[in-house]
Parts: sequence; structure tokens; C-alpha cells
Amino acid sequence: PEPGAGIQIGGHTGSGTDTKRTPVRRLVLMGGGPEEDQAGRHFVAAAAGGDIVVLRATGSLTSYPDYFGTSLAPDPIPSSVVTIRTASPEAGADPAAVCHVGRAEALWLAGGNQWNYLGRWPSALHDSLAAAVARGAAIGGTSAGAVSLGEMAFDARNGTVTSGEAMANPLHRDVSVSRSAIAQPELAGTIVDSHFTERSREGRLLVFLARFLAEHAEGPVVGLGLDEGVAVLIEGGAYRVTSVDAGAAWLYQVSGPATVAAGTPLSLDGIRRVRLPAGSAGRWPFAFGDGDGADLLRVEAGVVQVSAPSVGRPT
Repeated sequence: PEPGAGIQIGGHTGSGTDTKRTPVRRLVLMGGGPEEDQAGRHFVAAAAGGDIVVLRATGSLTSYPDYFGTSLAPDPIPSSVVTIRTASPEAGADPAAVCHVGRAEALWLAGGNQWNYLGRWPSALHDSLAAAVARGAAIGGTSAGAVSLGEMAFDARNGTVTSGEAMANPLHRDVSVSRSAIAQPELAGTIVDSHFTERSREGRLLVFLARFLAEHAEGPVVGLGLDEGVAVLIEGGAYRVTSVDAGAAWLYQVSGPATVAAGTPLSLDGIRRVRLPAGSAGRWPFAFGDGDGADLLRVEAGVVQVSAPSVGRPT
């Protein structure tokens, strides 16, 4: 069907027929900034020559189709790469959008404002994404797209928030944390944040995790902070980290207890922090515990303190 009002579709449409392939179930998370080409190729390869759909609310209709379909010199070449731009996110239930998602072998969520994805896309589009995941489609995203895929997410309903603002008042209206309607099973119990080191987001991620722990979880929760240019690939119970430069992925396990009160700076105990540079690989979910090379942290009155520094991970 042709897209209706509020929906634009563009890119490399191929023959227009549904090329059915068996995708590889693979999750690719990028931290914003420059795309990491190695991870991008793995994302395209997961489509197995089938159809790739890019979802976004703003931005170019052609940049990702050109990147995934041509610039990366993919092998196999995907049958089609199209962008669906939900310029009016509430129009995401448009039959053309749902049809494209329904036949995709791989789905990519661009950056932008995650509230468009989590709070404004209608349930019909969320349901179509869930059905694609259930049949084994690959999925990935960068920046807001990656953030949207955790079990819980900072949803940006009221705009962004800095670490200082969140630490000073973890119940501030701008600290809006909710369950994601497009959560991925590989990220159960996990919150993802992006632009991590570049925008000093450790403090706010710890606040998000404290809220998750205090309001929703029965056991330890996990945070994944992604520096710009960094990608984490998750497949078949294993992960690996790639990076454009010296950035890293940062993993946090938080067991608490947490003191979360309106107008009171955060206090939080039971934090493990592991830095995963490019080339890191291992079992997923990550095995926290002895030998993980973690820093042990705590937050007291809104200030992060290192109670025991890392002694390094075994090689």
C-alpha cells in the first residue's frame, strides 16, 4: 500500500516483491556519533540478502539505505533497504509502514528522540516490531534507537536530563523511566544509554538503574553505557565490542540498596562497573563476579565514589 499522511518511505526499494530469507537473530547496539562499519556489516549480513527497514521520526530517507546497501559493500547485498520516516509518529500504524516492518529480515532504529518511538508510536507498530523479533529478525539501533531496546528506558518524555540534575533529585519530572514497548529479550533487566563518556552520563545511568531497582526489579539490574562510535553485538548467548576509535562499552550491575526520594540526592550501594574496550568478547548475559575486573562503586549524597578499583580482567 501507498503511505498515508505523516509517513514517508524512501531508499532502495528493489523489485518491490517480498524476498523471503532466513535472517540471523542478531542485536546490534551503537552509541551514537559515527557508525561502526564492522558492526554495520554484521547487521546487514544478518538480513541474509533479505529486506532491511530503517525506522526514524526525523532525518534523511536515503542516508541509511545508501550506507547499508552500498557504502558498506555488503555481501550478500540486501534485496531492499528502505527508510520509513514517521514524521507524525502517531501515524505509525499506517498500513504501508506495518507492511514493510512485517516482511523485514532486519530492522534498524535511527537516532533522534526516543519518546517518538516509545511514547508516540502506536501499539500497531510496536506489535509489528515484536512480531518481527519473534520470527527471528535482526534488530539494531544507534543513540535513541539503541536506548529504546532495553527492558527499561529513559524515555525522554519530558526532555533530556543531565547527570547532575538526575543525581540531585532522582524523582525529578525529567527523570522519566519506563518499560520499553520494544524491549529485546537479550536486554532483559537492562537499561541502555548512549553518548556515554562524551556527555558524562554515568551519574544519570546510575539514577535510572536505582529507579529500576526500587520500582520494578526483584534482583540486580544492569546498565549498558555506549560511548560514541562504539557497537555491541549480541548473538547466540555471546557478545563482542567494536569501536571506531578508543571508546568503550560500560557495564554496570546494581544490587542496591537504593535511597530514592523526591528532592534528595541519590544514595546507592552495590555497584559493579566493568569497562569493555574494542575487542572484548564473552558470554551474554555478562558474567559479573570474581574475575570480571570490576570497579566497586557507591553513590553517597549524589556523588559517585570508587570503593575498590579494578585489578584488571584476566586475558
